[in-house]
Amino acid sequence: MDDEEFIQRIVEKIQRLTGTRVEVEVDREDGGKLEIELNGEVPRVVLGANVFQYAGFARMCVEYAVASIKQDRPIDVLEFHLLLARN
Repeated sequence: MDDEEFIQRIVEKIQRLTGTRVEVEVDREDGGKLEIELNGEVPRVVLGANVFQYAGFARMCVEYAVASIKQDRPIDVLEFHLLLARN
């Protein structure tokens, strides 16, 4: 699977789990980036290019985006750790 198809699958998964349309962008400069912007018309998720190399990072990014969109705010680190521990 190529990079574009992989990102499209991430978009589809986030949309399916949240019921919300999203934009996903890849930052090729900062491999570990994970950022979400909820102030626009459509939530925007920025992922580092490491999502292509590390499946665990990609899964974590999806979980973070879904949790943040559902709560309509970027969740903090401790809250995210607790969320991961429950899953």
